[in-house]
Amino acid sequence: MSEEVNDVVNDVAVEVQEVAAEVDITDNPTISHDEYLELVSMRQSILELKANKSEVLEFVMVAQQYAQQLQAAQERLNVLNEALTENTNALQERMRELIEPLGVAGEFSITDTEPHYVVPSA
Repeated sequence: MSEEVNDVVNDVAVEVQEVAAEVDITDNPTISHDEYLELVSMRQSILELKANKSEVLEFVMVAQQYAQQLQAAQERLNVLNEALTENTNALQERMRELIEPLGVAGEFSITDTEPHYVVPSA
């Protein structure tokens, strides 16, 4: 980034020199070379700050987008957790309705082939 700034400063310096060559400089007020370098340096500092600001602004915008996506994802996660809880409770209730009348308690498994036997775990 600093190289780009140096190129801009050099371009400005060349333009100033070209304009100065075209104008009769004997009638115009002058500043010292040190003052000129100070102004160029200050201008360069401003250009670098603007470049840094642009980079930070882009980062902030991306971070804000992620924050919005995070909020939407959190809301979706809450919906999924609620659905999971509802479905788990419904499964447990239905298992009680079907298995308790059979007199099976504790852990068990159900065979996947017909007939579907309810087998207590050993």
